Amino acid sequence: MHHVEQMNIILVVEDEKSLYTNFSPEAEFDHDVKEYIKSKIAGEEDNNKSVQLTVVSQDPLDEEKFRSAVSNWISDEKKVLRQSEKNTTRLFFGLLVFGSIMILLSSVLVSRFTVLQNTLIPIMGSVSLTRAVRTLIIDVPKVRAQKWIFKEMEKNNVVSFEYDN
Repeated sequence: MHHVEQMNIILVVEDEKSLYTNFSPEAEFDHDVKEYIKSKIAGEEDNNKSVQLTVVSQDPLDEEKFRSAVSNWISDEKKVLRQSEKNTTRLFFGLLVFGSIMILLSSVLVSRFTVLQNTLIPIMGSVSLTRAVRTLIIDVPKVRAQKWIFKEMEKNNVVSFEYDN
């Protein structure tokens, strides 16, 4: 049986209104709350941990509203990450095609005109291919890991509340 470790993020709330944005009619977390939770998740090296969110407050909170805000936030993050994945994939293929064309073009042209050997054409091709490799090695796995984390958060959406009365 595969055991998944639990990562617990503690959110101390002094004022419930500070959790939510003032501009949304729905339960939507304030930017600082989102960034705090994301920073705690990003600090974890092991992506195989499930995330539990513990909310500590002196006064009782509207737990349903909080859970709704968590769900809305996860849904929004997944949309952003899907778009980011599409953009990263487009960037990779665009750089790969452009770099390849520049390298092939420079190879053909240099064989006919040796003066073109030290022009920008081969340099642009080389830089494009280098950037494509960087995108493939660094950016694509990073976006996939973030997608996985939010998918797991959605699947194992554990929120607990502790009140100091």
